[in-house]
Amino acid sequence: GRMSERERFDDDARALLDARTRAVARASRAAVVTGEAALALTVAGERYAIAAHAVRAVAELTRLTPLPHAPPELAGLTARGGVVVPVFHLRGVLGVHLGALPEYGRVVFLGEGLDAVGLAVDAVSDGGAIDLAALRTTPLATAPRARDVVRGVTPDGVVVLDHQALLASDRLTVDIAAPPADHGARPSPERYR
Repeated sequence: GRMSERERFDDDARALLDARTRAVARASRAAVVTGEAALALTVAGERYAIAAHAVRAVAELTRLTPLPHAPPELAGLTARGGVVVPVFHLRGVLGVHLGALPEYGRVVFLGEGLDAVGLAVDAVSDGGAIDLAALRTTPLATAPRARDVVRGVTPDGVVVLDHQALLASDRLTVDIAAPPADHGARPSPERYR
């Protein structure tokens, strides 16, 4: 049957699927390598990678609906397939300084249905195959909040994200119904009467 607008991937997504196919073909040719097809994400000039199979789609970073009282790492909400999906700044989730949103960013979607989340990044490209056996442990310089969502660092310095830890992370949950509780807030000044 004809594909609906929703099912038609944009060019980015098609390029990524091609890249994923190529990476899988490469990995199977080099049977010795315990490679995993990856997408390369650029955030604030830093290079990250995430397992290609974990990424459901990639879209242009277009209008996001802001959410009042949201934590700073929440970029906003978008609708995808009739479901409201929160989009987070990957740099905020990783504890990297939050700069301005890039003008031509991308959103990488992980998870399914009501568990879906989007990650706002600067750019996405083919990450090739990543040799998980060659990953080094995360350097101590990494922001502490990033360590629990990182699988390791490749020999050439790409930080490999753990998509399962990201999806499970409480930093990627937002209560859309009510303003989130303000964790660790000092008592508000009105209280001293």
